Amino acid sequence: MHRVMLSALLALALLGLGVPAPGADAARRLITPEDLLKFAFLSNATISHDGKLVAFVVSRADLKDDGYHANIWIAAADGSSVTQLTRGDHDGSPAWSPDDRTLAFTRGHGVPPQIFAIDPAGGEARQITSLAGGVTEFSWSHDGTRFALTSIAKDARPPAAVDWRALGAKPPSKWKTSDIRRPAWPRYQLNGDGYVANKHPHIWTIGADGKNPKALTNGADGETGPDWSPDDASIAYNSTPLSDPEGDRGAMFVVPAAGGAPMKIPVAHYGAFEQTWSHDGTHVFYQYISRHDNSARPALATVKVDGSDDRTLAPENTFDFGDSIISDTKENGTGCGVATSQGTFITEITISGDNLVAQIGGAPGAPYARVDPNRNNTGEILDCSVSRSEDSIAFTALDATHLSEVFVAGRDGVRHRLTHFNDEITDSLLLAGAAQRSAPLRPGESIPYYLLRPPNAVPGKKYPVVLDIHGGPHGAFGNSFFHEFQVLAARGYIVVYANPRGSSSYDYAYESELDGNWGNALFSDEMAVMDDVAGRPDVDMSRAVVSGGSYGGYATLWMISHTNRFRAALAERPVSDLFTEMLTADFAAPLAFDGPAGTPRAWGPPVQAYTALWQQSPLAHVTDVHTPLMLLHGDTDTRTPIDETLQEYEALKMLGRPVTLVQFPREDHDLSRTGEPIHRIERLHIMLDWFDRYTR
Repeated sequence: MHRVMLSALLALALLGLGVPAPGADAARRLITPEDLLKFAFLSNATISHDGKLVAFVVSRADLKDDGYHANIWIAAADGSSVTQLTRGDHDGSPAWSPDDRTLAFTRGHGVPPQIFAIDPAGGEARQITSLAGGVTEFSWSHDGTRFALTSIAKDARPPAAVDWRALGAKPPSKWKTSDIRRPAWPRYQLNGDGYVANKHPHIWTIGADGKNPKALTNGADGETGPDWSPDDASIAYNSTPLSDPEGDRGAMFVVPAAGGAPMKIPVAHYGAFEQTWSHDGTHVFYQYISRHDNSARPALATVKVDGSDDRTLAPENTFDFGDSIISDTKENGTGCGVATSQGTFITEITISGDNLVAQIGGAPGAPYARVDPNRNNTGEILDCSVSRSEDSIAFTALDATHLSEVFVAGRDGVRHRLTHFNDEITDSLLLAGAAQRSAPLRPGESIPYYLLRPPNAVPGKKYPVVLDIHGGPHGAFGNSFFHEFQVLAARGYIVVYANPRGSSSYDYAYESELDGNWGNALFSDEMAVMDDVAGRPDVDMSRAVVSGGSYGGYATLWMISHTNRFRAALAERPVSDLFTEMLTADFAAPLAFDGPAGTPRAWGPPVQAYTALWQQSPLAHVTDVHTPLMLLHGDTDTRTPIDETLQEYEALKMLGRPVTLVQFPREDHDLSRTGEPIHRIERLHIMLDWFDRYTR
């Protein structure tokens, strides 16, 4: 079932792993949970227009604040220097002015982020914006005189519904207005951002000198993704109607940069988004979908702003655009999308658990790789940017044994590494290399998976095994650094992590096969992987445990309700009841998890599809659970609300089954990736202690 879409030119293999020099292992130590505090997380590689410098963000966990500090650094593209530029500790989103003489960025801590600007040679940063709603995204005009940006407008609170005159009292200032909420359905909350029904992003412009701020849009639906036309006369943007239950009917608009009435770009598609002006300004590149489909991969197309000459460059369900690889060092990358002077489009694609930067739109059906892991050992690519000449591409990348660093690749595709922030820590650690395997499923079909052995494994010794199941369900494991997996391997576990049916980065048929059948397909695939692993001489299958988060938490609950093969299980932020999840999650919508309506992959609206959803819910099979289970959940999670864990916990307690609950205050759905550093470290120790209890 492992079918790949691209031609042989883009077929990828797992990265080759370096072999340490003789005796090198003796000087290295095993990784620990606390090493999180020593990692540098690099992102947002942004190359200057002349291709000579690369600005990027370095983020580190800070023990004193129990948070993260982020600053802007600059590297010479020839590798000759790396310099810290800002010291605000909450800086991000670097953007070069057209003449490369100024670097703009966002800064904000405890207040909405604002745009700042600084000379790349150093000096004090100057504040450009002071908008009440802050700045969530921005870009320079081509002439360098203005910024287009998105700022959040917050609805005014209504007067408190109290008759103060009848009370004969003067209202206290804090009670003049009401904090009671009456959210409009359907999208009124967002994981990590909380209640968002009263917040609306709008497009603004402001001079590069901070003068003349001007709001260009004020629609009730909000607007995002401002992109300047090449002549700076217009700004394209995207808006999705709040009345759209599924939230995927995006539409594209163009507004005069000087102000005026927005014009919708008329395209005959269900949803259109990710608009980018072509190099000559005659068209916009954009992505579209033709119907609601939980597994759909958008098409890539171009169109004139009047809706004419609408051409599809890559049909729907051809490419998995962006970075869909899951790890605990970040939540996917930001990807990239750049229109070229040749009328092509440079973008990131995830395929078979790896990333490449490809150029699309030249010869029909023949995209070609600009940065290819098979050729360059790039690992997972988080983001990328392109110089004005299009000769150089800057990107951040990591792999199974290396944390993110900044690279540049030329026209020849050969990469050059610019930074070495994590060399000291990774060179001191005895890390486990990832081996790629595949498990036979049915004739002609197999399930790809990765395997980490303990880095100090002794020949002839058998080790316990951890099966980890990824979230999504449309995500993928890949050749990326996973701190949790390295810690488990260092503890003496063989770590197995698969890409079963439903995983992204393969073809549409593979990804969509899970829709409407979350449990059974997953179970057969993961059991096939475990059967394959059981044949290894170094595996003690009598000491196997299983874990996963989000959909992986759902999958963990499903596994232990259908087999007693595992000694223990750990489910993080799981879904236990698909019916209640579809009614309470931040993305709750009638067809949220569905494939196309009228196909076997569609459950249908949750109320009407209750029976099908219940049968595919782990809670429906909870009486069959006998495996000791630990449940972990953050208190502020709205992606999988904590009630999903509490239902499973209470049911198992009532049945007298071995179950324990761990709650993390202040943490949302991204605890393992961006949670408070101390909580992330505690989480790993709790996991190790739980598994050790049943395998040692």
